[in-house]
Parts: sequence; structure tokens; C-alpha cells
Amino acid sequence: MISTASAAEPATTADRFDWSISHTDDTIVVTFGQERAGIELPASLRIGVELFFQDNGLSGPTIAIGGPVGRHIRLVTGISKADRAIEYLQHCGALLHVGRAVWHLPPVSGPGLAWSAGGGHHRIPPLVAVAAAVRAVRLCTPDGLEQLPLAAR
Repeated sequence: MISTASAAEPATTADRFDWSISHTDDTIVVTFGQERAGIELPASLRIGVELFFQDNGLSGPTIAIGGPVGRHIRLVTGISKADRAIEYLQHCGALLHVGRAVWHLPPVSGPGLAWSAGGGHHRIPPLVAVAAAVRAVRLCTPDGLEQLPLAAR
């Protein structure tokens, strides 16, 4: 996803949610504030989780990075009290980004950025809400409970 939004717009979103974003032509650097993290879900879960969040009014700030595969990082809070949720999400293939994260950007042809930041404008969802969304999405798959880890059954 390539955005034509100005760099000032993502910075405004970031300041309000306690994360900082800086970028060059080929990298983006995000520093997450205290109790904040970025969660990156595998593509197979991402769309279902986004729909779950929309249906339940849980929008929150995100970073989308373009390219052939594309990446989507959701800002979450409450990470110090979410050990089991983190373990479950990692078991499901999610990547948790804390502290400082650096991502390489794909080349862009024409005007615009290879990344965008935006999303919800009201609050940051807790990490446990992402875990609940992933569980709901996995329960609705054709294989149902067979895809869940034994500890989650």
C-alpha cells in the first residue's frame, strides 16, 4: 500500500500515541513508548483481525509498508501484563516489536511514500484484544479447533 500522505500526518498520529516515526528513502524507524509495542500478524490472519476490529470498534493506529508482500504493524498497549497473549500470538506467527524497530522500505516509483501511518484516532487497543481477535478468526476457519494450539483448547 503506497500512501501519498505527507510525512507530517504520520508524525502527528505518532506524537499523539507515544511512538516516534522517522524515515529515509529506504528505511522507517519506529520507537515505541512505555507499555507500547507493534504487533505484526501473518497475512493469513491480518484481514480477519482487521474485520474483527472494525466490527467491534477497536480501531487503532497502524503502519502499512508496501511492497510485494506488504506489512501491517498495529500499535498496541498493555504489553507488560500480557505474557500469555504474547506467547499465543507468537505461536500463531505474529511478530512483536518493542523498543525500537527498523524496517526496510520497498522502492517507490513516482510520488508518494512506501509506507503510511494512520488508522484509529481514539485509542490504542490492548495487546490482549489482538489475541482475542486472532482466536476468534482462527475459530471461524474451516479447520476450526484443529488449528488451535493444544493449550488454547
